[in-house]
Amino acid sequence: MTIQLTSRQSNVLVFIHSHIERRGQAPTLDEIGDALGIGQVSSVLKHVRSLEAKGRLTIQPNQARGIRLVHEADPLDADTMELPLVGRIAAGEPIFSEERVERTLRVSRWLFQLQPDYLVEVIGDSMRDEGILNGDLVGVHATPVARHGQVVAARVGGDRFTIKRLYWKDEVIRLLPNSPGYHPIDPDPTEDFAIEGLFAGLLRRS
Repeated sequence: MTIQLTSRQSNVLVFIHSHIERRGQAPTLDEIGDALGIGQVSSVLKHVRSLEAKGRLTIQPNQARGIRLVHEADPLDADTMELPLVGRIAAGEPIFSEERVERTLRVSRWLFQLQPDYLVEVIGDSMRDEGILNGDLVGVHATPVARHGQVVAARVGGDRFTIKRLYWKDEVIRLLPNSPGYHPIDPDPTEDFAIEGLFAGLLRRS
């Protein structure tokens, strides 16, 4: 029987697995804390020790990168999922298509508020004060329907993909940034404008 992980433990395990896949070595406790916003190394160690106790990894003593995954335990369980990372959109095409999948990433389900269908990389910092930073991987719940006030992924003018907060009252549609120095986007709904999905959560790469 699989021992259930807490959401934080699942996030730590997925980050460790992803770090090893990308870089060929385990992360340090500091790197785990920085990536997941855990301020104290002692708190990171507590989560890692809990994962060790649950049989998900082992810790080599006196090694900065001494974390070793237990291969018998498959991290792809009920706590995780695989999402495609989608490349840049081209004019007139939907954001998500099989041809645009760069690779897939194994991520924790607990990182997301909605069920995401794919990930897309954020370019720019117009949503910085929403906590969405340049280089973040945003999960998108694919849907053409959104309500006033929701953060959406939208296509404007056929060739621009953007993450903004939707203002939609009566006949007025605006895409609102949340960072000083940026101006709202006023799309023309008679042109090539589309809601591609809802913001579902994000991953921040270390």
